[in-house]
Amino acid sequence: MSYKLNTAHHENFFKAFSRVPDNSFDLCVTSPPYYNARKYGSEWDGFQSPTDWFHFCDDMLACVAQVMKPEGIIWWNTASGYESGKRLTVVEQLIVSAERRGLYLIDKIPWCKTSFLPKNYQNRPYPAREENLIFSKAPVLAVYYRDQVRRPYAESTLKRLEYPVGNLQADEKGEFTKRKMVKPHPDGKTVPNYLVGRVDVSKRDHPAPMATWVAEFAINAYSKKGDFVLDPMCGIGTTLVKAIELDRFALGFDANEEYVDKANEAIWAITMMTTPVPMSPLSEPM
Repeated sequence: MSYKLNTAHHENFFKAFSRVPDNSFDLCVTSPPYYNARKYGSEWDGFQSPTDWFHFCDDMLACVAQVMKPEGIIWWNTASGYESGKRLTVVEQLIVSAERRGLYLIDKIPWCKTSFLPKNYQNRPYPAREENLIFSKAPVLAVYYRDQVRRPYAESTLKRLEYPVGNLQADEKGEFTKRKMVKPHPDGKTVPNYLVGRVDVSKRDHPAPMATWVAEFAINAYSKKGDFVLDPMCGIGTTLVKAIELDRFALGFDANEEYVDKANEAIWAITMMTTPVPMSPLSEPM
């Protein structure tokens, strides 16, 4: 393959993926462009309807799945959006279509935003949530690295764990009779299947940059050092930069040349003082 790793490439992934070997990547972390909510200054702005957006995402997922390892994970950050007073169901349609193609949903991890501009709507609260869809071709082979995303315990939790606690689930008779001691893990508590945090506030030159902390969580949760991470719609390179910082190999594509230039500037800034990326089966001289 002629694509250099730890680099963003100015190319539409639909055209590029045929030059990427099948079963190459351990993890894909990406976020497709919003339908009718942002202007990206590229061919991503061409969606004329929710159906048009659905087919784009469906085809993109199929292309990405082809280059993922059987145990690989696709972390797909997205939101359905609204139109004519109703919530669109294209994300749900995408999940069903992916399963028909042999790409299965492991979980949906909602991201609840703590910083969002409230708006008034006639028939619903204002939206402040996005979905992270976790796909794999072989879910039973996929690995979730829980110890890499543990969080510190609250002081109140540590205090409570000094005493026996009741069984949190009732038995068949509906009784909570069991008592047990729970020891805190030395690396912190496990996390639930939802994320809470603010949107990107860096004012980077992109209409909707991925929040850095979301990319970091995804990479830590579903890859290890030395793994290969893909972002086929990399924008200004949030996923790529964070993957390189976490000692993974990264490869990105985007149709907007200006964004690609900014992504590579950000990559260069963090790699200029490090040793060159070693050669690998995915990295050959240009």
